Amino acid sequence: MSNVLSPRLRQCLILASKGHTAVEIGFILGLSYRTVNQYLSDAYKRLGARNRMQAVAIAIQRGEIPPIALDDGPPAASPAPAPVGESAAVGDPVPPCV
Repeated sequence: MSNVLSPRLRQCLILASKGHTAVEIGFILGLSYRTVNQYLSDAYKRLGARNRMQAVAIAIQRGEIPPIALDDGPPAASPAPAPVGESAAVGDPVPPCV
């Protein structure tokens, strides 16, 4: 099977598959977000996809990019820590605002 994506298109699509925005991909690769959007647009055309999600799915299916591991995405927001000196447990009532 021949690869239809160039190495740079593949890089952009792999980062997009991990949930990164064009701005984030540009920062990681040292490109402008407009250049990244152009690369992604070119990847869509080469893969026959209509959008980013479809392009990622087609690229994975064709072996152009590796499957997405569950822990490969950008870090999820963590819950806010309890204030110092207090410990909040699940089911504890929320104190009234003063």
